[in-house]
Amino acid sequence: MAFVNKLAIIAGGLALLYAPFEASRVSSVIKQTYTDFDNDDDSIKTYACDITQPESVKEAFGKIGEDRVAVPNMLINSAGYVNLMPMSTLTPEDSLLHYQINVHGPLLCAQAFHALYLEHRTLMQSAISSGQLPSSTKISGARIVNIASQAGHVALKDHGAYCASKAALLALTRQMASEWGAEGVVANSVSPGPVWTELGKKAWADAKAREEYQAAVPTGNFAEPEEVAEIVAFLCKESSKNINGADVRLDGGYTVR
Repeated sequence: MAFVNKLAIIAGGLALLYAPFEASRVSSVIKQTYTDFDNDDDSIKTYACDITQPESVKEAFGKIGEDRVAVPNMLINSAGYVNLMPMSTLTPEDSLLHYQINVHGPLLCAQAFHALYLEHRTLMQSAISSGQLPSSTKISGARIVNIASQAGHVALKDHGAYCASKAALLALTRQMASEWGAEGVVANSVSPGPVWTELGKKAWADAKAREEYQAAVPTGNFAEPEEVAEIVAFLCKESSKNINGADVRLDGGYTVR
C-alpha cells in the first residue's frame, strides 16, 4: 500500500515561493490576499527561494516535493524585475539582473517543476500498473504559465533590458511547449500591459502621462489584476490542454498598432 499512502497525502494546496529579503512581509501579504486563511491551515505553504540561484531553487522544490502540499501540476512564474533607464546608461549589472530574474529564474523553476511532475506521474503510473489504484484513474497533465509583458512584443522607451528579457521569456515559453508537450506539460504565457495594482497606480500617478498612454490604447483601459488571474486560471484548466505555446496579450490592443 506504499503508493496509495504516499498518494493519499498529496493535497490540492498551494506552494508559494518568496524572495528571502521579503520574509517579513509573507504573513501579512497572505492574510491580505487569502482572507479566509487560517494559520493552522496546511493547504498554503511558503518557501524562501532566490529564483536566480540553482541551489536555492533545487532546495525549495525539494521541500515542496517532500511536503506534498500540492499536486505538482501547475506552475505560475510571476516574479519580475524592471528598472527604467535609457539604453545608453544601462549598466551591465542592471542588465544582467533583468535577465536573471525575468528569464533565468523562470527557466530554473520550470526545470524543477518539470522534474517534480514527472516523478509524480511515474508514481501514479506505478500505482495503476500494480493495481493499487483503479485502471480508470486519470493522470492530469501539467500547466506552466509564464507572466510575460507587452514589452516582449514592442520597444518601449527606457525599457531596453526589460523588453529584451520579456521577449526571451516568450521564446523560452515556446521552447518549453515544444519539448515538454508530449510529456503532458503544456506551457503558455500572458503578456499584460500596465495592470492597475497598487504598484501600477503609483507608477502611473502622473495624470498627463497616464492620459497619454491610455490614448494610445484602443480600449483606453488599464488591465485589472482579476483579468490576469482569470486568464491564468483558464490556461490551467483541463479543457485548455491543447493550448500550448500560446501568448495571451492583455494590453487593450496597444501592441496591434
